[in-house]
Amino acid sequence: MGATVNMSSVSTIDQQHQVLVGMLNGLNDAVKNKASRNDIYRIIDEIIAYTRLHFATEERLMAQSGYSDVEFHKDKHRELMQDALHLKEKLTDVGEEMFTDWFNHWPFTRVLAHIQFADQQFEEQLLKNDINDH
Repeated sequence: MGATVNMSSVSTIDQQHQVLVGMLNGLNDAVKNKASRNDIYRIIDEIIAYTRLHFATEERLMAQSGYSDVEFHKDKHRELMQDALHLKEKLTDVGEEMFTDWFNHWPFTRVLAHIQFADQQFEEQLLKNDINDH
């Protein structure tokens, strides 16, 4: 794989991470500021749609690069998607006030940790492949 493919792949992943972190922070702010249920549903839907796109992009790049931990990474993606899909159910079940308390303990940090650590390993592998190809 050539340098431009790897560097642009890392850049794409980084850009998507920035968007996703921004969206998650937006959800966090909306919950803290007691936004309407419909607004919170809309933000959750946007996050779920964007997360699906991001995970599909990562998994495609992993397959193309021969990344060794691709199955482990896919499992983590499935877990995180399940967490995200439960957000709307939880809000419906418990109402806004209890949801705010619950959301403060939601594994928000797990999503950010995945972005910071697991994805970082993949990016490093892409860059290493790029160096080894020259």
